[in-house]
Amino acid sequence: MPGQFSDAGSNKALDAVTGRATVSSATTYLALLTAAPGDTTTLSGLAEYGATGYSRQAVTWASPTLNGSNVPETSNTGTVSFGPFTASATGTITHAALVTAASGTTGSVLAWWELDASRTPSTNDSVEITTGNLKLSVD
Repeated sequence: MPGQFSDAGSNKALDAVTGRATVSSATTYLALLTAAPGDTTTLSGLAEYGATGYSRQAVTWASPTLNGSNVPETSNTGTVSFGPFTASATGTITHAALVTAASGTTGSVLAWWELDASRTPSTNDSVEITTGNLKLSVD
């Protein structure tokens, strides 16, 4: 599923490319959401899923390569697993966001995706995003 950069993610990319700021490697995390974020959404403004047993998960990324449209693209290198949830929560998971913090509201929202299919997990359920399904590109 293709994602899109938030304003914070776009600014970080421009800083790196122009040399205006040094950008070092960092761990990024995936958050599950019950509503679409916007380009200026902050961590405190995310509609994050909240079932017992849920937590943001670290994501690793492949080196960028050209996709079929000759656009540089990267994708997740491993399955990202959430759960099992020990209690269900109200709300349906519709989106995911790439963030800079494992928990809390300090940090940035870098990118986001609309899921291919929404999910309403129940108790003891899990959600997985398989290898290669989170895609980010620049054009």
